[in-house]
Amino acid sequence: MFGRRCASGELLGQNRYFEKDDKVYCETHYWQKFGKRCAIGGEILKGAYQINAWGDTYCAEHSAGLAECYSCHRFICERLTRGGVRYDDGHSICNRCRQTAIDTAAQGQPALMQVRKALARLGLDIGPAETPLRLVDQQELNRRSTKSYSKQPTGMACHHTLTRNGQIVERQVEAILILSGLPREHFAAVAAHELMHIYLFMNAFPDLEPVVEEGLCELAEYLWLKQQNTPEAAYRLGLMDKNENPVYGQGFQLARRSLEKMPLLSMLDYVRKWSRFPTI
Repeated sequence: MFGRRCASGELLGQNRYFEKDDKVYCETHYWQKFGKRCAIGGEILKGAYQINAWGDTYCAEHSAGLAECYSCHRFICERLTRGGVRYDDGHSICNRCRQTAIDTAAQGQPALMQVRKALARLGLDIGPAETPLRLVDQQELNRRSTKSYSKQPTGMACHHTLTRNGQIVERQVEAILILSGLPREHFAAVAAHELMHIYLFMNAFPDLEPVVEEGLCELAEYLWLKQQNTPEAAYRLGLMDKNENPVYGQGFQLARRSLEKMPLLSMLDYVRKWSRFPTI
């Protein structure tokens, strides 16, 4: 055994060695050739490590204390994300996501209209109503939120009705609010969700239980993301599949199962009539 050589040519002697694919390697060359490296620190990972949804491997030591990107949830560091930005409201966006970040309404309006047109092609048309866009911080979203089940909203649809003699005579959209700084794919997904709230409002749906209304809005987001052939869209779809929130997650699963049984507009007609999802 002492005469065996590492695949690199060096004598192994009494040193520890590894075998792989019918070849023998000394410990140093084995780890250099086959070892995974920490995506944060760069060192070879010889102990326990974690893998994120993007396939990045990292150790607990180097990830400790690092901020997570609000959108892609990568740890923000120079090696993995080339750094990032922390906003005054406390949320952080990595520089990968910053490449397509939407910080102003002028940047976001074309993306919002693209989503609106895509949903209209599915039959989710809100008609001639204007949909003004405002980019806001987390504090404003939290302050304006009236939903006890949504603690840190990423978007919000603001609207109101005009009445005469107790009857609704007009429905108006005030604005769609979306958190500033989201990358385009994330922004568009939030826009799809909020546009579905507008669709339900403009089409005079009855007041729905949160699990039903949010489930429908999550379904609209899902339908938009399914049309996008990007890693970012696939990541967001994965988050939706794993969401165990009793309102958003459960509502989405109920809505998706309903859609598997009947066409989208037929399902919406059922919800409008009965204020619940079809019994599956």
